Amino acid sequence: MGPRSVIGLVFVVACVGVEPVVSSPAATPDDLRALVDETFDVFVDAFPARRHCIGAVTVLGRRDLSDRGTYDPVSRTVTLRIPATAPQLEVSLVHELAHHLESACSDHVSIRPAFMVAQGFGPETPWRPQGATWEEIPSEHWASAIVIHVLGRIDDRARIVVSARSIELVEAWATDLTPGAP
Repeated sequence: MGPRSVIGLVFVVACVGVEPVVSSPAATPDDLRALVDETFDVFVDAFPARRHCIGAVTVLGRRDLSDRGTYDPVSRTVTLRIPATAPQLEVSLVHELAHHLESACSDHVSIRPAFMVAQGFGPETPWRPQGATWEEIPSEHWASAIVIHVLGRIDDRARIVVSARSIELVEAWATDLTPGAP
């Protein structure tokens, strides 16, 4: 076993079995922190088969954010634009946590081809095509499907229609303990 194998093994061991946890800076408003904690628990419960890869996530609230939310996979940080209504914040948080799943759960790639076909994309469509509008990005369709799976409602501000088949695929992937199951 070479040095790179050892580093890879240490990384895998460090990530497996880490309990999902969400944190926010001390300056986070109490109402936002409570909403984040509650919504994160609902999110984690919606992915019993992927709980092992969710890990730690930080959530920030920013008043000067131009988007409703962002996700940085390097720092594993969700940033939400505040103020907003509680239902809007829930949807934005779950949407960004869906992007976290793309990054944190390596077997996410196994569901992509079937999901893209179910959403009307060709199986070779890039997951995040350069220059595409928001509605043309499979990753954004994924996030909309996750919102439905977790919250049981659509994002009334999104312009993406999620197919019933896409929801079935997400539900199977979220709950099937078979490695790589779509």
